[in-house]
Amino acid sequence: NKPDGSTISSSERALSDLCLGLRCALESLYTTSKKKRSIFERLPEQVQKLSVGLTGLLKFPSEALAKSLSKICSNSFDPRRVSSDAEEVAVISAPMANYCMEVMHSLRKTMPMPRYLTFLMDSCGMRYASGTLLQQKRINQDGDVATTDPFSETVFFFDRSVGQLCRFLTTSCDGASKKVLPMIRPILQNWLSATSSASGNDVIQQLVQSRAAISILAAFAWDEILSSHLPIQSSTGFVGPKFLDLDETLDSLVVNCIIDQFELTARLWSMEGGVGGGYDIMDDLEVQQQYLARLLGPITLLLRYRHGMFDRFLEEICRRVVVQRSQESKGGQQEECHSEGANGATQEGVPSNRKIDVVEVHMKALLLVLKSKEPASFVDLVRGSDNGLEARLLSTVENIQKSVAGGHLGHLGSKLMHQANLCKR
Repeated sequence: NKPDGSTISSSERALSDLCLGLRCALESLYTTSKKKRSIFERLPEQVQKLSVGLTGLLKFPSEALAKSLSKICSNSFDPRRVSSDAEEVAVISAPMANYCMEVMHSLRKTMPMPRYLTFLMDSCGMRYASGTLLQQKRINQDGDVATTDPFSETVFFFDRSVGQLCRFLTTSCDGASKKVLPMIRPILQNWLSATSSASGNDVIQQLVQSRAAISILAAFAWDEILSSHLPIQSSTGFVGPKFLDLDETLDSLVVNCIIDQFELTARLWSMEGGVGGGYDIMDDLEVQQQYLARLLGPITLLLRYRHGMFDRFLEEICRRVVVQRSQESKGGQQEECHSEGANGATQEGVPSNRKIDVVEVHMKALLLVLKSKEPASFVDLVRGSDNGLEARLLSTVENIQKSVAGGHLGHLGSKLMHQANLCKR
């Protein structure tokens, strides 16, 4: 019987049985294995689109189908497969992967939410966020570096995929930050923790995963901000939606992850000559600034709008700078490219005699944060705050300036103090 108690007709039952049979048949079309591609991936793209369209028409995708399709979509981000011409490693195209995700997004109300969210998180290709794999993408068939871009640009290889993931997550349902965010929080915490992993030595993987997690949190924050209809350019206080209420565990993890990213960046820049084909980013200040500006995109949004996070950020970055300089003054740490917040494992191919001062990266990042005007000015934020933020900012910058006074970073200390003074009322 139907939910309303009426009897199902014979034609309706036949149609239901037909749809069930087609769904079962489609599952085998998408099934993949470690050694063999799915039938779906070997089809011409026009036929692929028809089969995915049929999946959308039938609705109610099974768990097995969603799992297989997520793997197929994820494989499209594999740098080895994208850069290879061999038939046995060919995958669906990026537009086809996007179409698959769009269709599954349209079916989200016909499957359990956990199944849909698992599909999304598995489809974004994050399992291929590896420095080794992304370096292979840069090498052509002759074994030469195929691009003049610095190796650090691989940190942003998954930005388009993560951006698409953010769009699907925030539009999954009404009030997505309250319903969806708690369900994917374990995954986000795992990615955020990647930067401090004691066993990790893949700097690219750590940066990509942590950047993805911060981007997702920033997307939820932005969605809440837009939904609140509060003035985005408001200089008075922070926007405080419910999920943005102070959460000690998550806030501490995010702030530590942000600052760990700066320290991992110092390690990555120190690697450029070793794995980037001779490109030396240490000699190109403009490229450094462009990299940091891109890295800070989602970070500045969280610092600006997540209640209390900017205070935590100032406190922690000051602590790390002072600790680092204190260690160096005692000797033995002058050449270190990381501080206690980031892991210091050595990655293969990194020349040990080429190091970038992590304190310099911290100071450049903080300077860019204070100069940021998107989506709203930090100067206006500090000026409009009535909880002592201005005094804490000036105190932080003074402590940093004192710690680098008389050294090669003294000029950056002066720039920071100048920018902090602009925030005075």
